[in-house]
Amino acid sequence: MAKKPLTDEEVVELFSELDESGVVDLERKAARESGGKRGPRARRRKVDPLSEDDPSGSRAGEAIGRTAVAVILGVFAFIMGMQVVYGVSRRLNTANLSEGASVDSVRHAMESGVEWGNGFTQFPEQFTVDEVDERAGVIEVSVVDTTSGNELELLSNSQIQAAALATNALLNSKIDRVVYNVYVLVDENGNFQHDSFLGLLKARGTRKAMLSFVWNKNGSDGSSNVDWELKIIGMDEGVATKIQKQVNSVSSLIEDDTVSQDRYDDGELEAETEQAQHGEEVLTGK
Repeated sequence: MAKKPLTDEEVVELFSELDESGVVDLERKAARESGGKRGPRARRRKVDPLSEDDPSGSRAGEAIGRTAVAVILGVFAFIMGMQVVYGVSRRLNTANLSEGASVDSVRHAMESGVEWGNGFTQFPEQFTVDEVDERAGVIEVSVVDTTSGNELELLSNSQIQAAALATNALLNSKIDRVVYNVYVLVDENGNFQHDSFLGLLKARGTRKAMLSFVWNKNGSDGSSNVDWELKIIGMDEGVATKIQKQVNSVSSLIEDDTVSQDRYDDGELEAETEQAQHGEEVLTGK
C-alpha cells in the first residue's frame, strides 16, 4: 500500500525537529509532542552557517580588533604623557648655577643633572661637594666613577660631565674656577670595579684618584672677550700610556701587526712592477 505524501505543513514540522547539524533534536521533538514548549537548547539562537555577516553567531573578531586598537592607542598616549611629564619635571628640578651657587644648589645639580644647550648630563651617584665659594669664585666637586670600563672611557665620560658642570657654573659672574676631581674603585690588581645588576650591587674596592678637570674663566678690563681654559691634571705617565694604547686599539689597522711599513712598501713596489709590465705589453703588442 502506497504511503500518502506529506503535506507542506508536515514537512516543515518534520524538519523543525532537526538541529543545526541535521540530527534530530529530542528536546525539540518532545516539545512539539507536548504542545510546543521547548527546552533551553531548543530556545537557542538559530545560527545560519551560510550567513556572510556573522556565520559563527558571534562578533569575537571585531571585538578583539577594537580592543587591540584601544590598547595600542592607550599605550601610545601613556608613553607620550610620560615623556611630557618627565621633560617638564626635569626642567623644573634641574639646577641653574648661573643664577646662584651654594653648597645646596651644587649638590642639587650633582643629584639631578644639569642642562646646557640642548643636552642633559647626569653625574655619578657617589660624589662630594668639596668647596663652593662665590666670594673666592670657586666650585670644587669629587666623583667616583663606577661605570667606565677603562681609562679611555673614564677620560671621555668625565670630560663631558666636567664640561657640563663648568658650562653651567661659569655663566655665573661670581664663579671663575670649577674643579672636577675623578676617582675610581680598583681591586688589588688595579682593575676598575663596576656596579652590577642594574646598579643594585654597588662596586667595592680601593678608592684611587685618576685625574682632575680644572676650568678657569679669565677676562680683562681692556677687552670684551672672556677666555675659558681647561687643564687636565693628575694624569700620570702610566694612565697616559694606557689611554694612548686604548686609542690605538680602536683602529684595526694599527692593531694588526701584520700590516707594517715594509709590507706596505713591498705592496707598493709590486703594484708599480705590474703597471710597468702592463705598459710594456701595450708597446710590444705581446
